[in-house]
Amino acid sequence: IGGKVMSLHRQDWLFEAGPLGYLNNEPVVDDLVEACGLGGELVRASAAQSRRFVFSRGKVREVATHPVRLLTEGLVSPLGVLRATLEPFIAKSHDTEDESVWSFAARRLGSEFADRLVHPMVLGIFAGDAKRLSLRSAFPIMAELERDHGSLVRAQIARAKKRKRREIPPGRSTLCSFRGGLQSLPRALVERGGFEVRLDTPVTTIERATDGRWLVVLKGGGPPVPSDAVILACESWRSASLLESQFPDVASRLRAIPCPPVYVVALGYGSEARASIQPGFGVLIPRGAGHRALGVTWDGYLFDGRNPQGGLMVRVLFGGSFDPEISSLDADEVVAIAEREIATLFHLEAKPIFTEAILWDRAIPQYEIGHSERVQAIEKNLADLPGLYLAGNALYGVAFGQAAARGVRCGRDAIEALSLECDNVTV
Repeated sequence: IGGKVMSLHRQDWLFEAGPLGYLNNEPVVDDLVEACGLGGELVRASAAQSRRFVFSRGKVREVATHPVRLLTEGLVSPLGVLRATLEPFIAKSHDTEDESVWSFAARRLGSEFADRLVHPMVLGIFAGDAKRLSLRSAFPIMAELERDHGSLVRAQIARAKKRKRREIPPGRSTLCSFRGGLQSLPRALVERGGFEVRLDTPVTTIERATDGRWLVVLKGGGPPVPSDAVILACESWRSASLLESQFPDVASRLRAIPCPPVYVVALGYGSEARASIQPGFGVLIPRGAGHRALGVTWDGYLFDGRNPQGGLMVRVLFGGSFDPEISSLDADEVVAIAEREIATLFHLEAKPIFTEAILWDRAIPQYEIGHSERVQAIEKNLADLPGLYLAGNALYGVAFGQAAARGVRCGRDAIEALSLECDNVTV
């Protein structure tokens, strides 16, 4: 249960093999947490989450928002900082063409900012290439801020005024999880949701019956499951395989969404690691910096209960759009690479006490240029297929909270559509 939301308990270690947590900016997730009785298990990340780092020019450097601190950290040159400070005076774009995340950042903040800060940030979120990902699909809020305010800086000033007037919620979103890990939520929904869950029941196809209902065809030749509505909450390539026989147009568009592989490696260290690794969220590593890892998260600093007392759990991520070949290595080889890179990054001589690696052959969907047009075409297809809904994270947001919100919306849309049908029959 949970798909890539997988919390692995190994004695005193808790390893998140998928997403680390979720941001509390989707009210529907808060509703789900309360509905399944997990409110008392909710944990928020420590203050360490506000400290982010980037590996640059042979050193782990802290990302600071203040220009002076950016200069002292050496992440951006004086000319780069000066160029970024001109952002409020850069005219907003009126081009309707889809723009890459990198192009947007370079246009508004300068190419140095885009290369040294935005590119690694995108790696950390999507494991993808900022020069190929679509701004309007991957980071729609950024596009909206420029459209509505003409400048990111002016947008932040306007939002600060609204917070002061209490027109919008105060502060930033917080990273959240549960004492037993993020998988606690899907498990609790299954236990308390009041619906049937069938595990180890592969579905081969989704078909339309002659009476307009849907048939969920199971592997092994058992009788199909007749359904008034079907919500596919699986991944794009898996949904494509289920729909291909009867709905090839939808299937081809779903299959066209790239999903590169990602290896997630857990390394559990003793107390000596805390002397070498300072508290924080983690470090992002640009391509070409001499390391194969995309980044490292310091889970033990973020949440209690991830490691034994005094120890430190860290996760190392590999692969993505720049390194799909990582999937050809076995777990031991990738763990060995992770150990070497941690030792180099943090000058850490100690060996990990605990190691584990999980390979996702097809991991995070890439919202590349043209993604919004693909989504519109899929929505047009679905309009002709009443009762079929696509949830998951392939179309409308890759984050845990976004996927959860999409699933709830699909459920509500299905209920509303079926209720209207019943009303029409009654009339």
